[in-house]
Amino acid sequence: MDEKVLLRIREIIDKEDKKNPLTDEEISHMLNVRRDAVTLLRKKANIPDSRKRRIPLLKKELAYLLKNNPSISNRDVTYRLQEKGFNVSRFTILNLRKELEAFSSKQINNSQIPGKNMNKNHPLSFSGIVGVQESLKNAILQAQAAVLYPPRGLHTLLFGPSGVGKSRMAETMYHFAKEKKRLGDDAPFIVFNCADYAKNSHLLMAQLFGYVKGAFTGAENEKVGLVDKANDGILFLDEIHRLSPEGQENLFYLIDKGLYRRLGETDFDRRANILLIGATTEHPESSLLLTLRRRIPMTIELPSLSEWKEKERLDLIFHFFHEETNRICKEVEVDREVISALLSYDCPGNAGQLHSDIRVSFAKGFLQYMSQDEEDKVVINRHDLPPHIAALFPFRESAASSSLLKKDYYSFLPGEYHMQTEITEWEKKVPQLYDWIKERYRNLQEQEKKKELVQLIVSKELDSRLEDILGESYGKTDGGHQQLIKIVGEKIVSVVEQMLWIANKYVKLNYHQIFYVLAIHIKGIIGRLEEGNLFGRKNMYNSNDNHYLFETKIAREMCEVIETTWSITLPEEEVGLIAMYINQALFPANTINHTKIGVVIASYGQIARSMADVANRLLHVNHAIAVELHWDDKIEQAISRIGTALQKADEGNGVLLLGDMGTLFLREKDWLEKFNIKVTILAPVSTPLVVEVLRKCVYTDLSLEQIAAAMKRQKEASLSSPYIDNSKRPAVISVCLTGEGAARNIEKVMKERFGSEDEGLTYLLGTSLSIRSQFEEWNEKYDIIATIGTVDPLLGGIPFISMKEVIDGTGFTFIERLLKIRGYSVYEQKKAKGLGLSDLCSSSLMLEEKARLTKKEIIEKLGALLIEQGYVKDTFLQKVWEREELGPTYINDMFAIPHADLSQTLKPAIAIAKLHYPVKWTDEVHVSYVFMMALNENCQPAIEELYTCVMDKEKWHSSFLC
Repeated sequence: MDEKVLLRIREIIDKEDKKNPLTDEEISHMLNVRRDAVTLLRKKANIPDSRKRRIPLLKKELAYLLKNNPSISNRDVTYRLQEKGFNVSRFTILNLRKELEAFSSKQINNSQIPGKNMNKNHPLSFSGIVGVQESLKNAILQAQAAVLYPPRGLHTLLFGPSGVGKSRMAETMYHFAKEKKRLGDDAPFIVFNCADYAKNSHLLMAQLFGYVKGAFTGAENEKVGLVDKANDGILFLDEIHRLSPEGQENLFYLIDKGLYRRLGETDFDRRANILLIGATTEHPESSLLLTLRRRIPMTIELPSLSEWKEKERLDLIFHFFHEETNRICKEVEVDREVISALLSYDCPGNAGQLHSDIRVSFAKGFLQYMSQDEEDKVVINRHDLPPHIAALFPFRESAASSSLLKKDYYSFLPGEYHMQTEITEWEKKVPQLYDWIKERYRNLQEQEKKKELVQLIVSKELDSRLEDILGESYGKTDGGHQQLIKIVGEKIVSVVEQMLWIANKYVKLNYHQIFYVLAIHIKGIIGRLEEGNLFGRKNMYNSNDNHYLFETKIAREMCEVIETTWSITLPEEEVGLIAMYINQALFPANTINHTKIGVVIASYGQIARSMADVANRLLHVNHAIAVELHWDDKIEQAISRIGTALQKADEGNGVLLLGDMGTLFLREKDWLEKFNIKVTILAPVSTPLVVEVLRKCVYTDLSLEQIAAAMKRQKEASLSSPYIDNSKRPAVISVCLTGEGAARNIEKVMKERFGSEDEGLTYLLGTSLSIRSQFEEWNEKYDIIATIGTVDPLLGGIPFISMKEVIDGTGFTFIERLLKIRGYSVYEQKKAKGLGLSDLCSSSLMLEEKARLTKKEIIEKLGALLIEQGYVKDTFLQKVWEREELGPTYINDMFAIPHADLSQTLKPAIAIAKLHYPVKWTDEVHVSYVFMMALNENCQPAIEELYTCVMDKEKWHSSFLC
């Protein structure tokens, strides 16, 4: 049948209009077959796609027009080609024209080859940094001020999470200083990572300050330190918090007096004139000595990538693509779905990780380019993404998620200008990596190995090289991978990787969903093989089933890897099973989009994320968005983070904002005015509230106002999850296609974690073939907590936990949460007991003030109580005033809550003042109660209790505080 279809495809293509070739979609309609089947057959026959079939003819016509009229506009070129019968857009012509011009002999010469004299042609400056006008604007203004401050600039501390660009910022400050003549042209820029010697403080000091002969055993000669080398320039100390206290003291003396001493000397009599820039991932107040902090007047916080606007992140992605394109000197074409995935995925390593992930994609795309004899460009598609990105997105859905992406693919040409960033160790190795791919590929070809085998070998070796270059950052997001190797063995994991490499050539799969399922399934096959029972399975699956014809073709090719590895022939039933796994893991071709009410949960600590996780999993959605705040967050920063989440959640019908104490910084109308989003606030937040709100938002057609009104009519005590029934025994269902093998393995693992059935939790074994009839019977008898297994049985209201989540441990954590919110206290996690309001209040910390006091007087009075009784550090009041400068700290126009960050607390407590004469707290607000809060990480229950009281004035006036 395939041969007949392929013959028809060839006939159609032979007769098509060469100026406007037919797409696979159009051919599939003509033949009444699936589009992906046409694509598969066309690729196997090495027939180019419609765009590539037209390019030679289109290039020829375009070159002719440009030769006769080089200055002709793109509009006129497009019009003339359309007159000749080409159905082309101006954008297509623009890209093709740039390609022709980029590769013409008039445009390229050795002096323009990327990588040569790059720094001279494109000097580093702030104007060349992505984000200069938005997310990094304030940081850059601070950095410029630090460089320009007379007479020699201000010592600066850069802090923020790993990968946000602290090293880049430091180097840019250096080049800016030279451009503005604050440093000489030959001024040094010395970089030192304090973490490299953190375990040996003496060696670190020796590297930094140098040492004299005889300073320690082996010091046979005097050595100049980095401080000497940085004289009249900049010394950049990365991970400065890893400096020992002694090192910090010496550094303080250097920047305070300009004097230092080498290791082995007693007097500070050496001079150096340096501008110090430090970088740390830790908060400065918790990681550096106060004496050193006082001598570093400029502190710059760099935002994480999650705080960047979508347009900025897209600019950064394009910037990195331009960099890599210039490095390989080849035209690069990137599918929209790749950019969409890079734009959307959670990137905990920030811009640094994003850059590394893009480089991995380029390396894999370049390998594919080497294997395609007729390719004239490097094409990067979803197969080239690192697995931890590819597994997260149903690409057709994500590709449509951003309004910024207008095209199906994006082209990048070598020689285009790009903004230069610092040269890292990774970048120094990248050219060697591309050279290695070329050399290794050609070497294997010369050994006359098959093309497919060559690509597989180089692909596996490339993974090893990427891991060597990137270290722990390569593939570290797949936390369960090593655990899986322990369970099934490295050989099986390697076989699964090869099988999925084959599958990904044809279909879009949920990588994480199928990877673990296949690994467990193949372990079962090998187990039966060792028992001599490979063909003992009942004939339950027909590999010729019309429902899985396309998947079966892929499965047969995948099974060849198993057969070759273990020298066996698999029965057709196994091919059919793997075809079913493929079908289950396919990303949906179409998604039904309907606008819903958005849900955002904001809290201090990890409460919001936990609530969102439980609610999303219970309802089989990923709709609720969590925002986690910290007590030392600035008000504007917290508002911005919540606002970003509101913008992400809003689909046009408004957003419900569920918050706990301190997160409701603005009123509903203020959120609307600031972010142009209709917001309704519900507080205080609880897990049952989140579940019920999410259910109404996802599964009903109620409006924002109707949902808010319904929830406000209900008291939180009456809210209960519809899935909880404590009269029944709790149970989990272990499910796989057969009810054997994987399901029993899951049961065994569960018992190891939660105990035997006698200890409370029942384990039920199910098969995907009859799970619904089994479920009806079980549901009458048990409280079904969750289903666990290889394939989601789609039982309404019952959360599904995949094999991956069982293996990496996250599934167990989720089950514990489910048991806890259902009231099965025997399974509650053993965590530090939260502190209630009564735990923080003491009669010795309560004041009833009948005299008229000012805000300053009452803050000083309460602060003195806390300091004298040993609840807070001596610097507590200073930090309270710093916090007051950031914005108002009051609730409900009646209560003030002055506080400092958690690092100032020695013992948690709340000092309380009841005022007979209200105190002016801001120009508009006078408060009658002041709560000076000294908190730690265990105080969330007390905070929620206090918030509930102050928001209910009747309850407040009847409380013990009055």
